[in-house]
Amino acid sequence: MEEDDFFGDGSSADEAPPNNRSGARQVALQALYWEASQSGKAEDALGELCSRFKLSSGVRAFAGTLVDCVHAHGDDIDHLIAETSTRWSPERIARIDRLILRMGLAEMLHLEDVPARVAIDEAVDLARAFSTDKSYAFVNGILDSAAKHRALRI
Repeated sequence: MEEDDFFGDGSSADEAPPNNRSGARQVALQALYWEASQSGKAEDALGELCSRFKLSSGVRAFAGTLVDCVHAHGDDIDHLIAETSTRWSPERIARIDRLILRMGLAEMLHLEDVPARVAIDEAVDLARAFSTDKSYAFVNGILDSAAKHRALRI
């Protein structure tokens, strides 16, 4: 694993994320992206990132829960993405956006202590920070549609 290039785009991964749940989401996203790009294990990347940034045990645990949840419910989540992205086939969705959607849906559907609105807002923030200028609107639209499709309160 390249220490300075988790996203494979030349960007630096040296700046520590905040030591809170938002930071845990950033680290989980980096670990999932590394796994999708390098065929390594997200858990290994997660451990390395949490150690490098000296994240608290609570942040480490939440990031691990997100990664585990995405892995455990991937098929259901991908099916829901396909159902709600009516104009885009899942294969055409950028890798980073797919991962952000998977994390957001994992939180919305499987983590009871995260309100759907919070999961959507956090996913939109990740898209603003790590994807293209228009991705945040796409992520917001898919997650809102999925929440309505599953009758979640937002």
